[in-house]
Amino acid sequence: MVVDADICGLKVGDEYPVRLMGVINLSRESFYKGSVVSTDSLLDVAQKMIDDGADILDIGARSTWPLASPAIEKEEELQRLIPALDVLKDNVDVPISVDTVYSNIANEALKHGADIINDVAGFAIDEKMLDVMKDHDCPAVVMASEEVPGDPIGMDSIMGSLEKIITKAESKGVDTDKLILDPAIGKWVAEKDPIYDFETIEQFESLQVFQKPLLAAVSRKSCIDAVLHKPADERLYGSLAATAIVVQKGAHIIRTHDIPETKDLVEVARAMRKRQPFTRSRDFEVSMIDIIHPDDAEYFMKSMGVTGTGAKVMKKKTVRMYGRYLSVFGPMAGRAISSRT
Repeated sequence: MVVDADICGLKVGDEYPVRLMGVINLSRESFYKGSVVSTDSLLDVAQKMIDDGADILDIGARSTWPLASPAIEKEEELQRLIPALDVLKDNVDVPISVDTVYSNIANEALKHGADIINDVAGFAIDEKMLDVMKDHDCPAVVMASEEVPGDPIGMDSIMGSLEKIITKAESKGVDTDKLILDPAIGKWVAEKDPIYDFETIEQFESLQVFQKPLLAAVSRKSCIDAVLHKPADERLYGSLAATAIVVQKGAHIIRTHDIPETKDLVEVARAMRKRQPFTRSRDFEVSMIDIIHPDDAEYFMKSMGVTGTGAKVMKKKTVRMYGRYLSVFGPMAGRAISSRT
């Protein structure tokens, strides 16, 4: 089983190039002032990003930086966002993502040319976002979150949070094939020390068990500062180092402020990525995936349509101390699970 998704006409997955999402901030409150764009220069900035290799543009009118001050009202977010979308919608030929946690803003943005929702709260702040996604039949980036954006601490919590988000979407009748998963790298809450981000980066391949497109947003984040002790405008090379690791470990989309520099890097890192053993013949698929934790086996089985009860029963039988591979085989209508040691 390989990830093979269509995001607004853009092919995303294991067999395609790593896609670049260019960040365009309309918020003066952003942690990285160099990324803030005025409406007057918006089209020029957007077109340059596309010319440099951006496959998606991510437009945000409200800073998601936890220390952003002052917080703006929803009306101001709309007043910044809608005119920008009106400028872009007929003048760029790549999908446009709107970075917001509020359903009414996402709904208006989709009416004004946006194609994708980027919800860093993972539906935790506004569950009506699920209704908007369903009504518009649009893709959505969802970040690991429980109560506030990015609050899961440690990889186990991140995996559990993303599983809950997928389950919640399924319960609402949302097409979960349209979900793009973001493991919430960055200091989203005070308790989250950089070591947790390093753990997420090091274990990024664990996210492959969900069998969905994976987005990594490491660009100029605080964990880079923890090592280099440099302000956001001096973290480019540190960001590129972290990006190379997540690409090598399976990231499909990189959200970045720096398109041309990141483009060359991801092409090289992607070329060195280990290919998942996979073959298909008629109605049968055979593949192997690296399983680190029994819970990961449960998530993987659910992604194939195994019932929750069945996945819980089988998960402890899929991993042994001396073997780390989960072999998956069988007809599309009903696959079986076995361990390989």
